[in-house]
Order: sequence, then C-alpha cells, then structure tokens
Amino acid sequence: MKKLILVLTVFLSVLTLVACNNDPEEQPGDITITYASWNLGSPDTLDTNMERLMIEAFEDAHPGINVEIIERPKVPGTTGDMDWNEFLAARASTQTLPDVFQSDNIPQYIINDWTYNITDIAMADSEYLNISEDIRGVATYDDKVMAIPNAVFYAGYIVNKSLYEYMGQTAPTTETTMEDFIEVTKAAADHTSTTNEGVVGLEGIEHIIHWYPAQLNDDYGWYTLSDNGFNLDSEEFENALSLYRDLRTDSSFVWEALMDAIAEEDSGIDISTMFPEPVGAYFDNGAILAKWFYSWDFGWIQTKISDGDYTWDLDFIGTPKVEGNKKVPIVADFFTIASNTEHPEEAYELAKWMGFGKEGYLKRVELSNTVEGVSKVNFAPIQNDVELLDAYFELYPGLPGLRTIIENGSFIVEPPKYLPGYIDARYQGTYDADNKMGDIMLQLLAGEIQYADIKTLLNQKANDLYNQAKTTFDEALSTK
Repeated sequence: MKKLILVLTVFLSVLTLVACNNDPEEQPGDITITYASWNLGSPDTLDTNMERLMIEAFEDAHPGINVEIIERPKVPGTTGDMDWNEFLAARASTQTLPDVFQSDNIPQYIINDWTYNITDIAMADSEYLNISEDIRGVATYDDKVMAIPNAVFYAGYIVNKSLYEYMGQTAPTTETTMEDFIEVTKAAADHTSTTNEGVVGLEGIEHIIHWYPAQLNDDYGWYTLSDNGFNLDSEEFENALSLYRDLRTDSSFVWEALMDAIAEEDSGIDISTMFPEPVGAYFDNGAILAKWFYSWDFGWIQTKISDGDYTWDLDFIGTPKVEGNKKVPIVADFFTIASNTEHPEEAYELAKWMGFGKEGYLKRVELSNTVEGVSKVNFAPIQNDVELLDAYFELYPGLPGLRTIIENGSFIVEPPKYLPGYIDARYQGTYDADNKMGDIMLQLLAGEIQYADIKTLLNQKANDLYNQAKTTFDEALSTK
C-alpha cells in the first residue's frame, strides 16, 4: 500500500509537470531537458543553491535549451524525500524519467533499461577523453559509455606538517612510503600523556583492506578486484589484513587501537586525562598528526585555514606509496542519460556542464567567488586541465598535495555505484547460515577467525555473488 501511494504521488507530479510544460514563454523550436538530482535542496533555495544557480547559468549560456527540474516528492505524511530509486522507478513506469539524473546504481539502471548508450557522443568529445581513464572507465562496459562522472572526491590522509616538525619528525608528503609514514607518525605521537596534552598519531585505517592490495599489484582495483573478479585469497590481500591487524593493535599511535584498549575491561586507562574528546576535536585543535578525510570536507577545512582558526600547516597526501605504487582512492558521482530522452545530445551537454565540462566548472568557480551565501565548489576538477586546476586551487590553496595527486592521475574508484554485485560480495550477500559477507569480514578484521581457515571459501563466495549479478547485467548490457 505504501509503494502504491508513492507511485500515485509521483504520477500526480508527472501530470503537474505536463501542465507546467505548456509554458507560454517557451519559444517554438526550444528544447526542454528534464533534470533530477539529490543535491538541489528545496525549490526556494535558488539564490543559494549552487546546483540551481548552475542550471540557470546553463540556460543563459544555451538559449535554445530550457531545463525543467523534476522535484523529488516527499513521502506522504512526512517531511522526508522519497527514496531515490523508488522515485526513479515511479517515473520510469510512466516513461518520464528525467533526461539527466544522478546515479547511485548504474548496473541496476542498465538492467531496468533506464539508460541511454552515450558512447558515440562521449567518445567524440575531447573533454570527456581528457578525464583519467581510471575514472571514466568504470562506467564504460564492453566499450559502451553508460554514465559520465559529475563529481570526484579524493580519499586519504591530511597531515599536520607543523605538528610533525614540532615533535621532531619530517612531515609526510605525497611521495612518502607506507613504511616511512608509519615510522614517523609513530615516533611523533604521544598517547601516554596524563595531562590532556597528548598528540594523536594516526586515525582512519578501516579502508586499508580496500586500497592497499592495489598498491601491491597493479592489476588490482578496490578490494582486490581485477578483470577476473575478486582475489581475496591472494598474498596481497593477506598482506593488507596483516597490516591492518598490526595497526589496529598498536595503541601507541593508532587512534582506533587506543580506543580498543580503553574499552577493554579493567584496562586501567583513564581517557579523561588523555584524550577526553572525540577525535575530530583533536584535529580542530591541531593535536592530531594524520587523519583520514574525503575531499568533500575540504571546504570547511580551507575556511578554517583562511580565517586563521588553523595556524598550523596542513597538507593532503592521499594514501602513502607502497613498493613504488600510488593509486589514490576516490568516490565518483555519475550522471545517467535516460533511455526515454528525445534529446540525447542536449542532455549530454547539460550533464557535462554540471560535472566535468570546462565551461561549466569555471562558472562554478565564478559563482563561488561572486554569489554571497553560496557553498564553495566542493569537488576538484575532473579533467586534468591547468586552467581548471589553477581556478580551483585559488579557492583551496591550503592543501597543495591534492594538485600533485590529480596531475598524477592514478586512482581506484569505490565500486558501489558502478560494479554489479559489489554490495552483496562485500557486505550483504550470504556467507553461511549465520553470517553475511560483511559480518565475516568484521570477524576477520577483529582477529576472531583466522584468514587461512576461510580465505578459499571467502573468495569463492565473493566471486559467486559477483558473477551471478554480472551475468544478469551482461545480458541487459548486450541489448544496449
């Protein structure tokens, strides 16, 4: 009954849209492109919502194209928005998917026949080809471009250079190896203070099993993924687990290990005299050496730097080098062009403007600099373009290591939005009668079960789940 109400709600909104599209101001020959995204805020935030301002600017730059925003309905009886995929499914049921919409599950959209194959358009675009293959390639399946990136967020460590130097150590850089990173951070940390003046060493080790194997084997991506599937029974994954366990049990400089030690019954450690606040407070006070961040946080960090709240030097180094390799983890957002679009070229131009396109990105920077109250650009340029990078780093001068990382162009992309079967293979799929895949991994990371006892079955289960999903996906893709 709930889903029926939701579908009816969207159907009524579609009828309203049809009525509204009979706009007397729309000139003969004009094209209307519909658009939906989860970052538009409410309709009354036009003056301060970057995305709505960008759409208005697109219309100004493309006078023959009108953009109609499809607002996501509220769940009846609440103030919350309808689930994104329920919203899309309801639109699809009436063949009114937005021409351009953000994607959180590209494989499922392909299976549902919601996506337009934009290969010919994208591959003829030099700006699209200027995007790192590591980024654009994940949404290209069997040489078919099924989605395009609209934002990229980088993951890794921000280091407090001033604090390292104060503690007598050389601060890590984008070139620092994992061995040296651990060594200098451990040497500089002080987790034994009883006067609330300690120095937190390292925070943020949960993703080591995801990114570290790819530094050991260039054929691997996120979580050991290769062309042949997952490699969870490999030496590289075993080494990643071993490193994680070493760090997770070293409370002398690793925040998570210290919290584990404190949580142990009769530990005798009085946190109130050491680190009585959440870890974020120590970053805010300049008392943490290295902390894991995603670049969507860089806006408020740069504001703190620019306002003088942070008087110490920070830098973003991504992930340390391992055996000469450095592939920085990223989260990418994507746009899908709807299969029901009547104007694929114009829809592509809108998606490009809102994401990777040079003209659109420079407009974002201009809006950041000229419109009071608008949020600062929260993602770095997707293209490796000097003019775009110069414009971005005028807004973000406080973390110069990011530019080096972008220019290097070597990344691994977190897979939930683009890889069929990943969520099941990593988290939600069945391992045995008592455990999901995510449960067994937590036990493995905690040392409650031994890797040697489960590695063969773990890898088999992950690949079975992945291949099952991929078979269904490949069948749908073949029709595109």
